[in-house]
Amino acid sequence: MSQSVLTGAVNRARRAARADATDGELVARFAGTGDPDAFAQLVRRHGPTVLAVCRRVTGHRHDAEDAFQATFLVLARRASELDSPDTVGGWLFGVAVNTARAARRRSARRAARESLTGSPPDRARPEQEPDFDTRAAVAAAVAELPERYRALVVACDLRGESQPAVARQLGVPVGTVYSRLSAARRLLAERLRRRGVEPTALAVGLGAVAPDAVSLPPVSEYPSASVTELTEGIMSQGSALKWKLAACVLLVGVTLGLGADRPGPAPAVAPAPRPADESRLVLGFAGHVRLLKADGTEVARVTEADAGAGVELRHTAATKLSSTSGLSAILAQPLGPCGRAAPDGRLPLNTRKGLYLLSPGAPPVVAPVKAAKGDEALFAAGGVPYITAWSPDGKKAVGFRFTQPLIGPQGYEHVRIDLGAGRTTALNVPKYHRVVDWAPDGTWFLTIRDEHSINFNLEYSTRGVLCKVSADGKTSEVLCPSKEAAEPLMSVVCAALSPDGKRVAYQYGTTHPVKDGKETVHMPGVRVAVLDLARNTHTVVASEPGSADVANDPFGVRWSPDGARVGFLYSHRQFGELLSVGWRVGVVRADGRGAKTVFASDRAEPNAALALTLFDWR
Repeated sequence: MSQSVLTGAVNRARRAARADATDGELVARFAGTGDPDAFAQLVRRHGPTVLAVCRRVTGHRHDAEDAFQATFLVLARRASELDSPDTVGGWLFGVAVNTARAARRRSARRAARESLTGSPPDRARPEQEPDFDTRAAVAAAVAELPERYRALVVACDLRGESQPAVARQLGVPVGTVYSRLSAARRLLAERLRRRGVEPTALAVGLGAVAPDAVSLPPVSEYPSASVTELTEGIMSQGSALKWKLAACVLLVGVTLGLGADRPGPAPAVAPAPRPADESRLVLGFAGHVRLLKADGTEVARVTEADAGAGVELRHTAATKLSSTSGLSAILAQPLGPCGRAAPDGRLPLNTRKGLYLLSPGAPPVVAPVKAAKGDEALFAAGGVPYITAWSPDGKKAVGFRFTQPLIGPQGYEHVRIDLGAGRTTALNVPKYHRVVDWAPDGTWFLTIRDEHSINFNLEYSTRGVLCKVSADGKTSEVLCPSKEAAEPLMSVVCAALSPDGKRVAYQYGTTHPVKDGKETVHMPGVRVAVLDLARNTHTVVASEPGSADVANDPFGVRWSPDGARVGFLYSHRQFGELLSVGWRVGVVRADGRGAKTVFASDRAEPNAALALTLFDWR
């Protein structure tokens, strides 16, 4: 390769290094166009971590360099197949551990053969460090974490990136990064304990696989037979892979070189296994809370006995969900969370001692939200609001109470809760607006405005209008329905912001003409739509129409933590000899594909629908 080509490649790589591109953007550029600068930046960004883990797992410099090269060869071949390009750092860590293990096994087989033939031992292999097994165990445990957790451990604990920076890279709230990283560390400590490694060794082990401050090894223009062998093993291919540097590889270290050829068509490769989905749908019923997988499988249940240990629940303060006003009358019910789950999964409880938070687990933990003065919890005197929105870091929340004037429809009184400081302040939003979510950047609230009208019988009817309100409550903007909407008279019942704050999922009721004998009746149904705030486009992603003997009413909508799916809750009334009222939970991809019902609960009591106080997805 000529010096001019090398110089040009170095200059391009340096320009790419100065570009503030996310991992996802770099992977997309390389996968789409074979952009060499994008690949150079990925190697420079993640190469130190990959090399460090390869060295710690193999304990041998030459094996580590082979594993390093093979790891990035696999990335070059599989870049277009990554499920989550933004978490490529965690993906590379997993590939690096697997490749290094393969290199270590290969060296062990070679050493065994040499001992049998009397060949001289490998002088390049140093004595293993005393805590080598611990470090290898930590690396293996990190590699086995679900990808959504592994990516955060690699970024924050190994590469030392700040949580806000990682949140920006992934396009998720900071609170989501905080809660997932905490969960990842707990899971990692538990898995190490099962391996016989004490959690106190975790910090040492993570430090051992952190990036080294050394130059990255060069990559030969034509990979050696040993590198090709490792790559073939990871790619699980039966035929030889003809890798050439000009296809996709960089000379990384003091110099970077790159040829101009493009790789040939990639052979068919079995897709990498998808990480387990550890998010949970949360249903708060009267007397218990159910945690479900996204497919509806129940994985945990918290009862009143679990949550009530040490506190007296305020049985008269559970709030009813209503299809017309969202949250309305007060019911005499046992345990039911008084609002949305915090970003880390904790559930707010209205107790006789004030506001408490319940952390689901084995066993569940219930703790007060302490007021700034004294030892009492916030709202100890009563009046715990229903919490509808949280800041991304989970340190602040917004709740509301109903107000009922002597004349006219009910209104809302909002309060901002600072859990860390133990203080509350009034939150001023326009009249008849109800806050339903909080933008990740904290600058505005998603609200539903009650638009009231009165008929000749002096009866009020309410229509929900989706709005965007500034954090100071001084400005508001109608988001839906607009005058140009296909259904300008729709009434929005519930809504939620996507984790990145760029889309809104909302639910509204519909009516469907159904023949009942000679008459035509209009039965209520449900639609779920997604609003793209930047494009101002509305897309219906799910619909559950009514029928001659079925009426469906909207009650709740939530995004999955990764922003890829929407969950929606609706009441289901089956008419017949005995009225059956229950709940249905559906899950659909944000693009409208794959809609399915994942949970169904039917009861014969006419007021069964009143027994649910929370629907969330954490």
